[in-house]
Amino acid sequence: MNSTIRRTVDSPAEFAACRDQFFASPLADVILPWCFPELPRQAVVAQTQSFLGTEDFQFAYVNPMLQRILGQTSQGLSISGLDQLPTDRKFLFISNHRCIVTDAALVSLNMLSSGRGTCKVCVGDNLMTTPGVAELMLLLNGVSIKRSGARRDVYANAQQVAAYLARQIEEQRYSIWLSQSPGRTKDGNDHTDPAIIKMLGLAARTRADFEKLHIVPVAISYEFEPCATHKVRETLMRREHGKYHKAAGEDVAQIRDSLVADKGHVHLAFGEEIRLDRASGGDLVQDVVNEIDAQIWRIYRPWESNRMAHSLLHQQRCEDSAYAQAFLEKIGQQVAALSAMGLPSAPAREALLRLYAQPILNAQRAGATPS
Repeated sequence: MNSTIRRTVDSPAEFAACRDQFFASPLADVILPWCFPELPRQAVVAQTQSFLGTEDFQFAYVNPMLQRILGQTSQGLSISGLDQLPTDRKFLFISNHRCIVTDAALVSLNMLSSGRGTCKVCVGDNLMTTPGVAELMLLLNGVSIKRSGARRDVYANAQQVAAYLARQIEEQRYSIWLSQSPGRTKDGNDHTDPAIIKMLGLAARTRADFEKLHIVPVAISYEFEPCATHKVRETLMRREHGKYHKAAGEDVAQIRDSLVADKGHVHLAFGEEIRLDRASGGDLVQDVVNEIDAQIWRIYRPWESNRMAHSLLHQQRCEDSAYAQAFLEKIGQQVAALSAMGLPSAPAREALLRLYAQPILNAQRAGATPS
């Protein structure tokens, strides 16, 4: 496809150029010493010179880096549902989105390590304007989706991307990772944006076409929300001003913070392939949205942090335990950080608690019993 419309890495030459640009970026200067403290920079770079494409890079470079990150910043990763997916097809994974890098990387790398091949990862073009971030997304097998600009250009790009993604699945090249909404969930309320499904509908116009995409919902849950203060700050600023503009370098800062921050327990849940034979028969796009949301709400694994925030938000008594004290201290520190940014403490505390509590509310809405 025309590279001016859609950026992705599909050849060894494109991969080599992208790799070299990433290692020359300020983001690499931040990531390499932290992820590979025992290796000099040149040794890390040299290891990648023999790689021919993104799968080599992900398996030999990104996977050890991610394992190190999880080992230092989490209580471990658990996975459900992946072993139930057939191995003879590619899938369109539509996922909730909490962390800029880790969400898609966990899906891609676990698909790769299970012998199913890596994923193409759909990335908003807002991330493709920052040197280092753009190259990292492409090395994670990113496909740039245009979200801003003239309406005609956005629509033309959507047509191209939808056809490209459908072809990857139909021709058994790659599975696809796609966020259920543009950007990360800022308030904990995982909802599928109908515009995402409408984009897919440019290549899939009937129920049978949608089923050929082999859509599988995915839910990732972190015991401690990545970049919680960043998300709440944006939520409160939007509430006050009606909009929010990121500062220069903010994406890089949030990627760094999300990588090094304590994540607690992490769970990656793969749902079941969507079938539309029991759909309402009305609005096809809304039927797909409803199926995705219901599954994500059901399979999302809540942690004690979620249950505690739900109790606090609804003025219920919380268990007096060491965990409760530590969680309240964490919330208190984040409220203090937000207050230092000039935001009122009471709304900040409520927004933080809602960020954690919302998955419990969604599970109840879906008729699931939070485990």
